[in-house]
Amino acid sequence: MTEVYTFDMFSKELGTRFRMHYGQSETAELELVSAKDLSPTPRHPQFSLIFLGPESCPISQQIYELEHETLGAMSIFLVPIGKNSRGVEYEAIFNRTV
Repeated sequence: MTEVYTFDMFSKELGTRFRMHYGQSETAELELVSAKDLSPTPRHPQFSLIFLGPESCPISQQIYELEHETLGAMSIFLVPIGKNSRGVEYEAIFNRTV
């Protein structure tokens, strides 16, 4: 998979599952529950992704290895933004200049 991630790539995958790798050999299934385009201009694309994982997921911000059936393997910096009875929510923000 390319290192340049785009809003269009992820918005097509809403509701699908990503496998998150953490610890020595642990994994968890995350669901992509939100993709928001935050772009102020076409030359400065920005977007936000929200993932939902089980309550047992780690609550630390870091780069996680994710795998997706269509998008393949990727490394994404995830920040936990909430934990409740539904599970742990993580956000990834993408911000670059074209």
